Amino acid sequence: MEDSSQSRVMLWTLPSSFASSFVNWIGHQSPQGAPKVQIVINPYATAHDVGPEKVRLPDDVNKDIIDKWNELHEDPNGNDGLYRKPIKDTDCSFKFAKDLLEQEFSDKKVVFCSDLSYGISGRFDMLPAGYLHSFLIRNPYKTLLSWRNLMQKCLGMDKDSFSVLVGDALYPVLDGYKKCWELIEHLQSQGNKVVVVDSDDIQQDPGAILTKYCILVGITFPESRLHWDVGNESMRDWISGRSLLSQDGDNDDTFVESTSLPPFQPAPKRHDVPFDILAYIDASMPYYLKMHAMRITI
Repeated sequence: MEDSSQSRVMLWTLPSSFASSFVNWIGHQSPQGAPKVQIVINPYATAHDVGPEKVRLPDDVNKDIIDKWNELHEDPNGNDGLYRKPIKDTDCSFKFAKDLLEQEFSDKKVVFCSDLSYGISGRFDMLPAGYLHSFLIRNPYKTLLSWRNLMQKCLGMDKDSFSVLVGDALYPVLDGYKKCWELIEHLQSQGNKVVVVDSDDIQQDPGAILTKYCILVGITFPESRLHWDVGNESMRDWISGRSLLSQDGDNDDTFVESTSLPPFQPAPKRHDVPFDILAYIDASMPYYLKMHAMRITI
């Protein structure tokens, strides 16, 4: 049974949208040696991408891309568990993800799950009970360019080859903003409160924005810390899935080595963005702007 004094929060987002830094901040709000925050990462995206009910890629996705993805994600046991408890791919059905999040976690004051919104698309019946839903958004110029560069690097393709296949290589992130918006509409239609926060606002005024976010989602910390020591024993309690679209290798460094939120950087100019993703940015922008209008402001 859920503890009425316990706060439970979902943070829905897209890849390359500042979620690793946000989760790291939340996870380091507990005093050293006395973790009161249970972090769960990407259970639904893992079910979607690599679980027993994984969603098949469209038949027209380039086979070379699929083969390269499979080479990158051969380990069926998930993350190595060095500082996070892995969710095994073979266990991670959508019901498994829901049941995991609905556990008691009786020794925790906060249960905080960050997940990718596309992971629950079409499976709203599997949304966890007892959670307040929040959304972390980021300018599509930043998100899609960052993800494009990351996937090109991970897939080991040269610029020209990648450009030809960019639509396949970035699937299913390309309609991620639409899926975020569809989830917001569903939650609101069911009478659920929704909180939206923009990563640019966090980076430009972290103290004010994060304080207001915590108030709106019902999280209370004795003292909000914007800086912390490298590493934290509480990270060993984190539960992490291994979705295809989260294993970039850089997230581990973010969690283990960072001691603060990264500084703000402006969005790239349109003429500095590769032409092959401009159409996808343009298609994402209307959904981003709808969510941006709902965001936390000071």
